[in-house]
Amino acid sequence: MRLIKLFALLFLLPACGNAEKDFMTPKQGEIVIDVNNDEYSLNGNVIGKTITDISNSDDLLILPLDNQLKAMRRAYQKEALRKGISADESNARLHVDENLSYDVFYKVMTSMGISGYLTFQYVIGSNFREPLDMKLPERCSPLSSGINSCTCQRAKLRKQNTELLKECARKFIELFLAIKPNGNGVSYLVGLNESGLIDGKKIYTYENIDDVWKLIEDIRLRRDLQDKEDRNQIIVVLGKDVLVKNLAPVVKKLKTYGYKIQFSTLE
Repeated sequence: MRLIKLFALLFLLPACGNAEKDFMTPKQGEIVIDVNNDEYSLNGNVIGKTITDISNSDDLLILPLDNQLKAMRRAYQKEALRKGISADESNARLHVDENLSYDVFYKVMTSMGISGYLTFQYVIGSNFREPLDMKLPERCSPLSSGINSCTCQRAKLRKQNTELLKECARKFIELFLAIKPNGNGVSYLVGLNESGLIDGKKIYTYENIDDVWKLIEDIRLRRDLQDKEDRNQIIVVLGKDVLVKNLAPVVKKLKTYGYKIQFSTLE
């Protein structure tokens, strides 16, 4: 048995190494951001220190990263124009150390989005064989009309259009999963509008992630919630100090349910 385990280990190590090399090596027109507890880099070039530029900054935008990302994106778009190819999408990848706080991850992600990189792959920790996909939501347009997440968000902030708020509550369940620090561990909050009424949100609190999945499965089976327009969407909210190693297994599980995930942060 020990011999079999040794052979398995010898087989897996090269595979993991190749996956890491493929993920972390940028090709022409690609960007790869790497963030650890000490420093962060872009395409192998160190830009700055994680603590001073990200952790200790109150700004969501990481200015040194934003400057370089925008410069690279302009160069990519110029080259794409010269070649007569589409410049709408460019490949981007992000690797973050699993012991980083969610605050760091969220700021890096936000900076990428502001710089125009709305779609990218990311890896938390060392599992390069299973990168996760990220699609950041585009900003709400002030000209947006009809009943959608943008108009509903505006209506909630203004608290004026009661009929619109009623329709928003009827159409959307606004499911979210929050992960909060709790002593040496974390606790979980699941919130959704089950009643379809204004201010009808109900929140469940759990200490065990398995209880969260039981509730999620129940929500997905409920007939009265299956016609909601956002039934396959979920907002994942983390406390700033929660380590991202707590995030990776949650995201993978939510993906198996078919959820489109948006990220937010607890103030």
